[in-house]
Amino acid sequence: MYKQHNKKLTIDFPAGEFMFLKMACARQDVTMKDFVTRAVIKSIEDYEDELDKFSLKEARKDIAENGTVSWEEACKERGWNE
Repeated sequence: MYKQHNKKLTIDFPAGEFMFLKMACARQDVTMKDFVTRAVIKSIEDYEDELDKFSLKEARKDIAENGTVSWEEACKERGWNE
């Protein structure tokens, strides 16, 4: 069975928001640790999605400006056809 390795993260959380965090966790019947972990992971995934959108936008811009390259030409440029 795969065992996940974890790293400890200690943060200061705004006191004024702490009660809302506790209430949200209680309503969802999850621990604060699980709630915060999921929230951070979702934030990272959202960030990665934004990077992907930017890369796609740049690729589309490049294609519009320079045209497309065939698969064979792309392989040749990278030396993959040898």
